Amino acid sequence: MHIIYLAGNSLHNKDWIEKVKLEFDDFSSGTILYYDHWSNGKEFIDVDGESENLKQLIKDQSNYCVFAKSVGSILALKTIYEKTFDPQKIVLCGHPYLLAKKMGLPIDTYLESLKIPITFIQNEHDPLYSFSDLEKTLKEHSPAHFSLVKNEGTDSHDYEDYPKLAEIVQNFFS
Repeated sequence: MHIIYLAGNSLHNKDWIEKVKLEFDDFSSGTILYYDHWSNGKEFIDVDGESENLKQLIKDQSNYCVFAKSVGSILALKTIYEKTFDPQKIVLCGHPYLLAKKMGLPIDTYLESLKIPITFIQNEHDPLYSFSDLEKTLKEHSPAHFSLVKNEGTDSHDYEDYPKLAEIVQNFFS
């Protein structure tokens, strides 16, 4: 299986996504989308620009899955909705629902229109959006085929249990 990796916004997510990919390389091939703002000094991702970069990254790809964290999950959902990105399955961790709202994106529509299988991994007390908040949102704006995994007792936006992430992803993508 081939995985497209979409990280979170801040530069430390570059190292994080590389560690994730290294862990996942035991059972898959993959490609990381390296965001332009990581090298050009801007503070925040240009979602439209990265949508174009993502389109170029996958232009010769078919039959791929997606693993995304935080703002990467927003990028994935937006490009799937716009039909410029067509993964077979998707895993999102640390989904920042309120950030998407703040960005003025129709995140509810993205979720409701999603037809591919999706797994959300959310820390119980993620400061950007808690597990219980996400659970409530998904009941109201449900994708067609989803599952939700809770990292119990976790109160950060970090997702660093790499073996656990690998196990969930390998089982789901297989």
